[in-house]
Amino acid sequence: NFNGNANDKIGTYNGTVSGATLTTGRNNLSNSAYSFNGSSNYIEFGTGMLSGNDNFTISIWINTTQTLTSNTVGRILQQRSPGGSGWNGQYMLEVNSEGKIKFNTYSNGYKWNVTSSVALNDGNWHNLVILQTGNGGQMYLNGVHDQTDNSSGRVTLLSTNKTYLGGDLRDNIRWFSGKVDDLKIFDRALSESEIQTLYNMSD
Repeated sequence: NFNGNANDKIGTYNGTVSGATLTTGRNNLSNSAYSFNGSSNYIEFGTGMLSGNDNFTISIWINTTQTLTSNTVGRILQQRSPGGSGWNGQYMLEVNSEGKIKFNTYSNGYKWNVTSSVALNDGNWHNLVILQTGNGGQMYLNGVHDQTDNSSGRVTLLSTNKTYLGGDLRDNIRWFSGKVDDLKIFDRALSESEIQTLYNMSD
């Protein structure tokens, strides 16, 4: 959890909060999650969180009732920056107009992408785990494998791109409305048992 701030518990990727407010998290602990208003709130974590085309894992808990019109999205998390480099070597996690969660990747063309099999904008807490592994990637939903895409190849992420929670800060649009708890990013692909352990952890 965020434990009263957006600081990195293990490394040095402390977040800079802009407008997002602390709120009750998935385990009913006060000040352990952040709420985003869907119009201007975000947290910036700087550059270099992930780079290259190696395996990685992103685990995040979300709670949202965001409803969007056709062809619009609410950007939950991205490694994508303003300027020329922001067009390449990026990933984007977003809620779409169907309430489903989609993860896109791009490096010299779109690479693997996965979309949850069910809508998740029901006002409940959900755990999403995204992995780059094999020739593409996978999505786990609440500890259970949900989607795989090996059709378009691995993404090569640029270390110069910043990581943001809450919106598309490259274009200052596509804002997320909802709560986020327990963001964890690994520079390896977790095993299925590790993913299930994450899901069952109390913090």
